[in-house]
Amino acid sequence: MNPDVTKIVSIMKACCPHAYLATADGDQRLIRPVSGTVEDDTSTWVATFSTSRKVRQLKKNPNVCLAFVEQPDGDKAAVLLGQAVIEASPEQRRRIWRIAPYDLAKYFPEGPDSEAYCLLRIVPRQIEWREDWESGNKTFVSGP
Repeated sequence: MNPDVTKIVSIMKACCPHAYLATADGDQRLIRPVSGTVEDDTSTWVATFSTSRKVRQLKKNPNVCLAFVEQPDGDKAAVLLGQAVIEASPEQRRRIWRIAPYDLAKYFPEGPDSEAYCLLRIVPRQIEWREDWESGNKTFVSGP
């Protein structure tokens, strides 16, 4: 595996509780805190309510920015530019339910097959990241 990807994934996993998702509603950008489940390929899963504003926004414009920031100083950070895909596969929904680093049942007591549970897969095209302020920002481009 690419050593940069290993570092990026490590930063993302360490900063998961401090992630921020930006979507667009027309010409207005909206940022909200989210928690994610990070895969070793840098894709990230975000659980949300199927009736949320962000789901409506993503159906119109799937382009997103997802930022992971180390607290409290922001020394480590990874900012993904990519697309959000609504995941309908029951197998993926159950798999993420099992491996999420937080208790999804707290928000979706009816379980992973609940109609209220919506799973977003954030697929990065580009990631701007840093291990610390001194080393500066680097850019990783995903895909072909």
